[in-house]
Amino acid sequence: MSFSTIPDMTSFATSGLADGQAANVSDLKRGGLFRWASASTATVNDGTIFSATGGGRWLRIDPLPLNVQWFGAVGDGVTNDHAAFMAAHDALMPDGGTIVIPKGFYRLSSAINQHCAIIWQGEGNSAGVSNRTIGSFTTNAQGSVLLIDAGVSACIINASNTDGSGTAPDGTYPNGAGSALRDLYIRSNGGGSNVDGVWMRATSTLENVTIRGFSGRGLRIEASVSSSNPVKGNANLWMLTNVNLIENGGHGLHVKSNDANAGVATRVDCTVNGGWGILDESLIGNTYVACHQAGNTLGAFRTSDTAPNTVIGDYIEMDTTGDNADFGNGTTVIGDLAGQSASNAAASRAFVMTAGLSVAAPYRHLNRRASPSVVGIVGSLQPNYGAIGWGSSNDTIGAANQADWQIQYNTTSKWWDFQYQGGGTPFTVLRFPTGASLANPRKFAADFPNGHFLGGAFRAIGSAAPATGAWLQGDVIENSVPVAGGNAGWICVASGSPGTWKSFGPIAA
Repeated sequence: MSFSTIPDMTSFATSGLADGQAANVSDLKRGGLFRWASASTATVNDGTIFSATGGGRWLRIDPLPLNVQWFGAVGDGVTNDHAAFMAAHDALMPDGGTIVIPKGFYRLSSAINQHCAIIWQGEGNSAGVSNRTIGSFTTNAQGSVLLIDAGVSACIINASNTDGSGTAPDGTYPNGAGSALRDLYIRSNGGGSNVDGVWMRATSTLENVTIRGFSGRGLRIEASVSSSNPVKGNANLWMLTNVNLIENGGHGLHVKSNDANAGVATRVDCTVNGGWGILDESLIGNTYVACHQAGNTLGAFRTSDTAPNTVIGDYIEMDTTGDNADFGNGTTVIGDLAGQSASNAAASRAFVMTAGLSVAAPYRHLNRRASPSVVGIVGSLQPNYGAIGWGSSNDTIGAANQADWQIQYNTTSKWWDFQYQGGGTPFTVLRFPTGASLANPRKFAADFPNGHFLGGAFRAIGSAAPATGAWLQGDVIENSVPVAGGNAGWICVASGSPGTWKSFGPIAA
């Protein structure tokens, strides 16, 4: 049997049909293969289960994955498709599954209040050449686009026993953990006060998703398993890949509370948001890899003092006043690139790279709200060196400044240097020669080029007794140019400036 539309099939009189009779509906959006089940009383959802004239049900054959258009979604940017989306969602309760969102513009008047593990699978997320008007929306998006009415959120992925912004009164809701949004462009029509785009309160994944134009946060990852917590849920082990958070009124990405930890964000772009590009206020911390922030009102990236976050290879564009990075005590930063414009004060808390990679110390650290605070820096870029350094809030940006203490390997001279910088020109405190040009056994002997202490007394090398500086009794200067008939060095016998010095150790003629 063949029908042109779903109404044609459901209005067809089934009297005389054999149980299991198959029917093909040719409608490109809602059509497919169906069979008549004469004794079925399954709940009609107008997507996979339809009523039949004369009794029984028309059941869609091979119904997975679901498609929002089967449930009546139009995708013209004008028709309100929210009921169709929720009908597809409810058809998967409580076990979950995949729902396909074909290319189109789907207007939603309310949030998708999600209660089971659903993968919402779009068919593309990109920007067109120029803006166009779709219904009441102006957007350059194309692909699978969700157009969200003014003043409402797009999606809330609930944990067990939660519903929207509160706790479910009957405690019977299943869990949205394991959900995903993929290949979608989510565009708000603005409006409302502090309306978040997507709230993840259960462990979920966003992949190739754009969230744009909400009055609040673009993406909110906030959850706590505490029963009394108003953000009840568990979003630990969240994951973001290729996510764009653009022109939202609050933070681009806000990660917060006790159970929003151990997540990974890879290639998350946060630009022109009204708060921080990324604000992490989690308990245990998360990892950010190759993310980008630029033009955000409060700054590019901020982490709390309590969470040991890890930031790897981020690109932080500090192209406006105040747009900077503010990393907490526990944050480890590895190999980041950061730019600072002339409009930024040198005292801003930021990772600063001046004139690209052309300067001797392009990676410099001035960071923190407390004093002193120490943050590790790994992978600094400068000529002939690979460096590992430790900087503090007392560090001052200068022409050659990088980190207070650093260990560097000189690829030209073939040795390791342990240096102190402290806001000025660095000097070597301890050197470990390894170059093949040095003769054995000196090849692996540690060198203290500025001297060292032994039992509280200073030992150094020089060609004469000191004539300046404060010295203590017992300090020794060994002769760096000994000759036959001369002496081995000088020793301070009375403290002072420069103190009283006597030669010692006659050398045979």
